[in-house]
Amino acid sequence: MTPLVVVDAVVVTALVLVGAAATELHLARTHLLSVADSAALDAADALDEEAYYRAGVLPGQGVPLDDAGVRRSAAALLARTPQPSDLVGLAVVEPTGSPDGLTAEVTLAAAVRPALVPAWVGDGVVVPLQVTSRAREGLVLP
Repeated sequence: MTPLVVVDAVVVTALVLVGAAATELHLARTHLLSVADSAALDAADALDEEAYYRAGVLPGQGVPLDDAGVRRSAAALLARTPQPSDLVGLAVVEPTGSPDGLTAEVTLAAAVRPALVPAWVGDGVVVPLQVTSRAREGLVLP
């Protein structure tokens, strides 16, 4: 009877640890999604000033964006945003930029190290994420 109780206790403990680690990974991914969405929205406002002032914007055309401006804006947002302890090495990675001059695409990557996973398992799980935000022109402020 004792071996059966011990085996059941080990199985239940393993299930609780796996469930807690999966929950932590999901919460870290959700936070990474939130940061990436904020960075993409911020980058969508980073218009290509040279193109804007040189050629202007036609109604319905959209605000011109460039790759360097989107990357710069996303990196600046990450630098001024407090980083959570569960996301290690949070960084802007490729293919961050503007594929069509109207859309800001920001890709963030981070390593997540669940607190309940033993050190001998590995260095963490890499969670890549890509979020797209579209800039709009034509907003008239009173």
